[in-house]
Amino acid sequence: MKKFKVFSNAQKEEQWLNYMLEKGWQLKSVNAFSVYTFVKTSIKEQILRLDCQSFASEQKFQEYKAFFEDFGWMHVSGSRFSTLQYWLNPTNKDDSLFSDHSSLNQYYQRLSKIYGAYACFALFITFCVLQNSTQFINLKEAYYTPGLWNKNGFDFWSAFLFETPFAITRFGSPWLMLIFGLISLNMYFKYKREITKSI
Repeated sequence: MKKFKVFSNAQKEEQWLNYMLEKGWQLKSVNAFSVYTFVKTSIKEQILRLDCQSFASEQKFQEYKAFFEDFGWMHVSGSRFSTLQYWLNPTNKDDSLFSDHSSLNQYYQRLSKIYGAYACFALFITFCVLQNSTQFINLKEAYYTPGLWNKNGFDFWSAFLFETPFAITRFGSPWLMLIFGLISLNMYFKYKREITKSI
């Protein structure tokens, strides 16, 4: 089974994946387009956890996987270059990837850095795009058909309806980027608060 789902919160993603596990669907993989692939399982006592890591080399990534696998965790999805790593505990004897308060705190720090980077990138792109064009403020300017607004009757409606999806995409793209940036900024402060609480 495949499902498309987008998360802005790693903890909510983890909760959802464990909810799917309780329903008998075990995560098999996640691709870059947020498509989750599940396989049917009868073992509902397992638990899935997420970790946020980056690796300077393939060797470091393999060492990271070997470390957790030695403690009984199974690496389900994630690569050296992905933001999140997905781990399954088949026995559910230990339901936490993090051995102590300090390692959990470091997890929150890694998440805050990732979301902070997302926020800076998205807000910077939005600022640059909105500063250099008015088509993102005036929807009419997102229509590129020459003389569109001087056409009448069938000529107008056929040209208008044909271009509207493209115009909406042009008009809406920076606003979607802005929303993504604000959500990422919110998550950045959320994980910063988690770090502050744990001090």
